[in-house]
Amino acid sequence: MAIGAGIAIGFSAIGSGIGVGITGASAAGVTAERPEKFGAALIFSAIPQTQAIYGLLVAILILLSAGFFGGISGEVPVAAGLAGLGAGLAVGIAGISAIGQGIAASAGVGVTVSRPEMFGKGIVFAAICETQAIYGLLVAVLLLVFSGLLSGNFMASAAVGLTAIGCGLAIGLSGVSAIGQGIASASGISATAERPEMFGKGIVFSAICETQAIYGLLVAILLMSFTGMFTGDLIPTLAAGVVAIGCGLAVGFAGFSAIGQGIAAAAGIGATAEKPGMFGRGIVFAAICETQAIYGLLVAILLMAFTGLISQDVTTTLAVGFAAVGGGLAVGLAGLSAIGQGIAAASGIAATSEKSEMFGKGIVFSAICETQAIYGLLVAILLMAFTGIITHDFIQSVAVGVAALGAGLAVGLSGFSAIGQGITCSAGIAATAKHPAAMGRSLVFAAMSETFAIFGLLVAILILFGLGVFSA
Repeated sequence: MAIGAGIAIGFSAIGSGIGVGITGASAAGVTAERPEKFGAALIFSAIPQTQAIYGLLVAILILLSAGFFGGISGEVPVAAGLAGLGAGLAVGIAGISAIGQGIAASAGVGVTVSRPEMFGKGIVFAAICETQAIYGLLVAVLLLVFSGLLSGNFMASAAVGLTAIGCGLAIGLSGVSAIGQGIASASGISATAERPEMFGKGIVFSAICETQAIYGLLVAILLMSFTGMFTGDLIPTLAAGVVAIGCGLAVGFAGFSAIGQGIAAAAGIGATAEKPGMFGRGIVFAAICETQAIYGLLVAILLMAFTGLISQDVTTTLAVGFAAVGGGLAVGLAGLSAIGQGIAAASGIAATSEKSEMFGKGIVFSAICETQAIYGLLVAILLMAFTGIITHDFIQSVAVGVAALGAGLAVGLSGFSAIGQGITCSAGIAATAKHPAAMGRSLVFAAMSETFAIFGLLVAILILFGLGVFSA
């Protein structure tokens, strides 16, 4: 319980501290030249503070429930303690969203100096990045209520306690998507200051980066529902709780893809402000970075379906639970490849804005950075297939399940190579725009970063072969 409280305020304090610092740096420079703008700058600086307030609130509720302040007396069951940890993860990690909010608020401070009428619109753009933190707070409160922590009628299922951790990871990690949303919102503020008619389109681009958090919220709600938190008909199988953690990791880490999407969306806003006809193509480039999040959501739903969580007929083994975590890590971590994809897509938008014939070539370069996520999805599906999750011929060896974690980490972490690949693709797009014949050579350079992801895929497959799961 105490760990959950520490995570709740600790991570949210990191987010708010950095977010307020980013805004405060802009505010200090502005008010030095224009002291009369102090009030407006102070309001913008206060906006990213709310995440830490949410974390503080949940931390206090957790401590009160555990009796740290003379609240509910008696020993708190382990299951309830795990639920408190899940609540802390939900609101705490989602509190990192304040960094994105600080980026947007900083832009708001800057434009309000020269255009006071932008104050309200700047607040709207900054407030958009608040929703991820609100989702985290909502899930945390639901976990505290339905686990019995607030009422003292503690739940007794350790499986559901582990599920609470999965819920916290799902919404907490996906809440980091607000960083991408903040990048897009900052661009939206700048574009709207120059062209007021860009306000609506800027909101659309910024809202795209919200979907990853919605996926995380959806999975968290589904996990609470399917494990009986809402009805009180709790699933007793411990393995089901471990599977839920795998679901949370899959959709949660994949939510980081919004950072890449935000980079692309920011470029789309800038291009659309100059050439309104670029709106549709900008959306296409930004939407490409959504696929990694969809892969994470897909794996989370497949895990819930094939392990019996949806039908509430869970007969899976603990070994399969660990394999589910491995699959979640594979597709979730590999989803960060979208950051590289966003870098490439931003360059593709800029090139297409100058030369419309670059649209298709820009898509090709951007799509290259998708392969790392496909490798992660492939390994996740292989783990589900060969550990019996899909066939229900469940493996019994816990050692095999734990080794599956290694396979997931191998392909997931090596997927970060797409960030370097995105940088190369970005330069390749620019080179191709100037010299069309450079496309082939640029693709060769971009492909070099792919080899490291292939190494990760190879090691993951070797682990599975070594365990004999392909012949099982």
